[in-house]
Amino acid sequence: MTKSRFENFLTSWKFFLLLVLLQFLLMPMATKGFKFEAAGDLIFYTLGHAFIMDMYAYAVYFQIVMILALMAVIVCRGKFSRCFMAIAGCFYLLYAVIQNMAVTEQYGFSMVTVNVVMMGFVAFIWFWSAWKGNTVFSFDNITWKTGWTIPVALFCLWWPMDLRTALPDFRLHYLLDSGAVLGFCSMTPVFLTLLILSKRSVSRVVLRVTAMVGVIIGCYNMGNFATDTGFYLGLYHLPLLGISLFALLSSKRKKNE
Repeated sequence: MTKSRFENFLTSWKFFLLLVLLQFLLMPMATKGFKFEAAGDLIFYTLGHAFIMDMYAYAVYFQIVMILALMAVIVCRGKFSRCFMAIAGCFYLLYAVIQNMAVTEQYGFSMVTVNVVMMGFVAFIWFWSAWKGNTVFSFDNITWKTGWTIPVALFCLWWPMDLRTALPDFRLHYLLDSGAVLGFCSMTPVFLTLLILSKRSVSRVVLRVTAMVGVIIGCYNMGNFATDTGFYLGLYHLPLLGISLFALLSSKRKKNE
């Protein structure tokens, strides 16, 4: 398969169907106490005890790095594009590890395999684009049709929620210590917004692959609405699903531009 065919495959609905199929093929794993029939319980337990729980104390440092990177790419645009793609790739690799792996007394080392594979592949795509230099943040696609993503992205970067109670909390200090930059669900709308606003000069592969994984994980998070305490969690995850779907639709039109 040539590179062009491979890239065409990654931007096709066949690849999206493959991602959906992986949800049923890639089982979670654990070094002890794993039972196939309890795979769902293992997934929820791992996500609830993942490494990220111990990293919120350092969230402010990651938040500052990301805010500075966002400011740099907005001001410098093309000159900082490759560097920003590499930074985003590092964060996606971080999400794959800290959000989907855990070490606990009950299961030992456990991992949500399919999430690690999907987020890891998104990281690879961003690194690949940084190396090729085929994504330039020109911000030449800011129109009334795309501008709505900007306040949504700012909301996701802010993520005004008390994580202890899962209730809205609109204090401004969350801009620095919300832990939003440590989460795939909160930062993917931000990254996709940058790509959407520069659609004519970004890699279609990066845009579509990121959006496809965002749609799948966004659909999973809609399950929060079915729980007694997860209504606001579901509400706060709507941007991931909404912007990912919008990115898929807009990237489909990009092929003919």
